[in-house]
Amino acid sequence: MMEKPEKAVYKEHNIAAFNNNPLLEVIRPAMDIVNFTKKIKVELTVTDDVTDLDEFDRELMIELLDTTYIPSPDMYTLYKSILKSIMVGYLHRNPMSNGTRKIQHSIATSKDYRLPDKINLSSCIAYIGLSGGGKTIGIEKCFSLLDQVVSHNGYKGDYLKVDQIIYLKFEAPSTKTKKGFILNFFNAVDEVIGTNYFEEWKGDKSNIAVLIVEAKKVAFNHYVRIVFIDEIQRCVGDDGKESKVDKATLNFIDDFFNSIGISMIVAGTYAVLPLFRTTMSTARRLSSGRVFECEGIQQEFTDPVTKKVFENPFWHVFVGAFYKPQLLKNHFEFDKKIKDVLFFYSQGIQKLLVRLIKLSYEEAVNSGQEAITADLIRDVYFDQFKLLHPALDALRNGTYGGYEDLIKNQAIIPTGADLVDMVIEKCISSNSTQAPVLQEDGLYVDVPSAKQTFIPKEDLRNLKGADL
Repeated sequence: MMEKPEKAVYKEHNIAAFNNNPLLEVIRPAMDIVNFTKKIKVELTVTDDVTDLDEFDRELMIELLDTTYIPSPDMYTLYKSILKSIMVGYLHRNPMSNGTRKIQHSIATSKDYRLPDKINLSSCIAYIGLSGGGKTIGIEKCFSLLDQVVSHNGYKGDYLKVDQIIYLKFEAPSTKTKKGFILNFFNAVDEVIGTNYFEEWKGDKSNIAVLIVEAKKVAFNHYVRIVFIDEIQRCVGDDGKESKVDKATLNFIDDFFNSIGISMIVAGTYAVLPLFRTTMSTARRLSSGRVFECEGIQQEFTDPVTKKVFENPFWHVFVGAFYKPQLLKNHFEFDKKIKDVLFFYSQGIQKLLVRLIKLSYEEAVNSGQEAITADLIRDVYFDQFKLLHPALDALRNGTYGGYEDLIKNQAIIPTGADLVDMVIEKCISSNSTQAPVLQEDGLYVDVPSAKQTFIPKEDLRNLKGADL
């Protein structure tokens, strides 16, 4: 069911370059890490009288362990990266400017339109990792702190009637076709603002070029700022190649959004790695923002220089959130032995770890043992995780066999400063009222008395991802 959009409330930012733009003045700065954690952290409260309930009601309480959410240490960085990408990307999309109106007309009338590089500040955040590691829910938790749709009804006495879509989420098409991708996009728009684009176009026989133009027009006219495309590994062709014209490859998806200046978040398993190996421009574009890896919660870290091994405090925090002694009648502890067994049999993969803990509580009730022990966890693993044994064995041993989605690749981690951070730094240092622009020899920001030039170490002139 579509939620009612928030009415626009405009508030100026501390940085002058982000003001006098209604799309930006409805965005609030990032909250601090303490409030962020309080907002998204969820723990189950269990009272002492739960053991007075019958077995089935206690099992229902155990099911509620799934509601627990403990944010990982990098979640705050992900939240800020999303928010910065949104704000920087709106710098050149002011609906009150003639330039934006000209762009809207060009997108609606030209199938080959591309936003000029100097005003295209889009980027891509990649979240790659093991299935069940918490990628999707982590991104959704960050989104939950933002307004998805804001309804504008006039700005500073000027006419402005539009529903602004700040973020959008949809999955890569299982059909792997361009039309399937466009229809998934239309359906996502319909769900958040109540339009009817999907029904209008699903049976249309127009060629794909017409469909693409219409979709770009919809995206730009509703000021979509960032899209989260889940299950991006579906864009890997069955033969590992991009040979079919109608395939919705990552090159196509990237070009679709980048051509009109919309940032992306892509999430997928390690099976996505062939997408990084197609061309240098694709790999560079996919890592133009931050890259986050989701490898499960590790028990220990090894210092690469000293080779010393350190305990991971987050492991203890995460597992400790599921220690609910009130659920069982006999005393038990989540001591080192229990935690070691939990890690061995789940490999720290969040979804599997929670399921293993939950089923262990359930078995403790059903068996009458009323306590969680290492032997009980082991029994649950061999009874309930049989289908996952080969994959988990491969993960433990590093011999992945046919499990390509388990294979890790450190080469995708980018180095150097992100474009959005460079832009924000220049906006702060200049206190400019004008948005920065990219020109052939660097990044320019207007300052009151002079022009100031910043030439980054990495080449920013090919933002659209074309091969050099």
